[in-house]
Amino acid sequence: MTMDALDLRIVAALQADGSLTKAELAEAVGSTPSTCLRRVAELRRAGVLINCVYLADPAKLGRGIRAIITVTTRNHTKDLRTSFSSRISEEPAITQAYGVTGELDAVLIGHFTDMEEYQGLCDRLFDSDPDVVRYTTLFAVETYKETTAVEPSAIG
Repeated sequence: MTMDALDLRIVAALQADGSLTKAELAEAVGSTPSTCLRRVAELRRAGVLINCVYLADPAKLGRGIRAIITVTTRNHTKDLRTSFSSRISEEPAITQAYGVTGELDAVLIGHFTDMEEYQGLCDRLFDSDPDVVRYTTLFAVETYKETTAVEPSAIG
């Protein structure tokens, strides 16, 4: 899909507020509601817009402990990566998980109710897995930037 400036304005506006009505979106991007409706449908079909969700404040949901967990594994076979990723996906406290390059094998972001929940997750996922060589946890104490918006690199 080739995107033009209007498409980019629509994407930016919806990333900032996915609850905009088509009339509000049209006003925000300088277009008409019918054009916006058609463009949003095209952007969804093309996979540019993938979800429309509300973001919740983890602390207000009782999950105020944010942890960034790095994991190093012994083996890197597809079966072991699939098994590890499957176990991670079943953990409700883990909200983001990435396989990465370099000295680490995975980076996880989790939101925990308390240290007991965190320790239980470590016992289940890391301490009982013979393939996990090491894991390190960083607890976030300040937020400098947090966004889900993705800036497009170029038109087209």
